[in-house]
Amino acid sequence: MTLSRRGLIAAAGLLVPASSSLAQDRLPPVSIRRSELTVSRSLAVARPDLPVPSDSGMLFYVQHAINKNVLVYAARQRPDGALDPQAPVEVFWRRYDDDNGRRRELSFFERVFAFGVSAQPLAPSRYSARIAGYRERDATIDLGADGKPRALMTSGQRTFRIVYAYAQAEDRRFIPKIHHIDIHGIDVASGEAVRERVRLDM
Repeated sequence: MTLSRRGLIAAAGLLVPASSSLAQDRLPPVSIRRSELTVSRSLAVARPDLPVPSDSGMLFYVQHAINKNVLVYAARQRPDGALDPQAPVEVFWRRYDDDNGRRRELSFFERVFAFGVSAQPLAPSRYSARIAGYRERDATIDLGADGKPRALMTSGQRTFRIVYAYAQAEDRRFIPKIHHIDIHGIDVASGEAVRERVRLDM
């Protein structure tokens, strides 16, 4: 499976400035080497020292090894609780590293080429969603039995609710080197904690 160059940056929650087109043109090919699924009794905490956002309607968040800024993926809901059919998911930064955790909207480049979400309706308050920079895989956005929004992903025979993702990466001059991305969630059938580790070649 091939991951786009911008998609690599998106998956890690990192971004090259829009003016760095030369750096992007020089990016090496990136591919998913393998994906490993592990199951445990409790959800692992990748980095206890990193902040965890608590935004209303949050579906999941993305942390990374380079700084404390976090991407938040949250559901947009109508007053009756249903997901907003015009834009069921919104994405924004919590700038913990440089702005006291304040919310910052995505730039045009971030939204269109990296972190933004496109959603297609499957049923009322149920959508198939893809991240702009990682179109090889869909998540399902819907409301759980408790009426709260959730993002579901399938790996093998398991479907799990995504809680957060963490990217192990090294900061470099233009493009971070990403070793792997861990997607953490809860199996909807068994209640077990799931971690899918996606290893990258770059």
